[in-house]
Amino acid sequence: MSNKIEGIAVPILTPINEVEEINHEQLAALTDYVSEGGVNAIFVNGTTGEFARFSQKSRQELVSTVAKAAKGRVAVLAGVSECGTRLVIENIKRAEEAGADAIVTTMPYYFPTTSIREQIEFTEDVTASTKLPVLLYNIPPVTGYSLNEELLDHVCDIDNLYGIKDSSGKAENFLKLKERYGEKLKIFVGAEELNYFGLKNGADGLVPSLANPFPKVLAAAWKASREGDWEACKKHCDLVDEMNKLNRFSDSWMSPNIWRKEALAQMGIMSAAFTKPYIPVSEDDKKKIAEWISYYRTNYGE
Repeated sequence: MSNKIEGIAVPILTPINEVEEINHEQLAALTDYVSEGGVNAIFVNGTTGEFARFSQKSRQELVSTVAKAAKGRVAVLAGVSECGTRLVIENIKRAEEAGADAIVTTMPYYFPTTSIREQIEFTEDVTASTKLPVLLYNIPPVTGYSLNEELLDHVCDIDNLYGIKDSSGKAENFLKLKERYGEKLKIFVGAEELNYFGLKNGADGLVPSLANPFPKVLAAAWKASREGDWEACKKHCDLVDEMNKLNRFSDSWMSPNIWRKEALAQMGIMSAAFTKPYIPVSEDDKKKIAEWISYYRTNYGE
């Protein structure tokens, strides 16, 4: 399955009820929806999935539900991030048991591993603990730093280190990763404002949370890029940028994922409930979301 890990890897949302119990039936329905919408992979237990607010057991159950519902149609990537190596490896074992095709991890957070020696040790220990392909998740706002050349030069030849999800949001960082490591590692764009830039400069895939409610937009952008139709690709990516203006509906760091859940609730796929604390979508913004849903269905189909 690792040879299929490219293209649109949707970081899947986690459906819950008002008391934050996971709704696995809705998760299976969402898995069907995005799979039929043309995504190439599903990333479970990422930032979009609110993973840090769920127990290790719950995270394993999420991977299991998605893997069963996916039925081999798309690759299933399991997020295993934690504060330390032992917990990450425990999560990897759970993900393997649940049917994951690949592993995604940040560097340990809360206790920042700012030492390059620690980062190297962590990467070597994690990759050695599994035969599955591993992607490193570069997300500086959470870990406190960006993955750098001193680390990557040391670990890039590890057999099952498959790639990097770059959520730095910096074009120059993506280019550096692609130019220096692109022959050895797959480089994925994790910041949606860089979708077109990344594709035009050889990204191996995108990890866009907007592919939860609107998967066909992102699938169309990927398809156009593979066909060299850059005018069409830019059109789809520009639409993503327009839709994402709703990300500023509040000053919450999680606002993009809050309104994406609202969109899927309006579509009848899953609940809009979110783990607390969070700021709900206003009535005015719900109307804007409804307008985008109408546009999507008219121009991309149900």
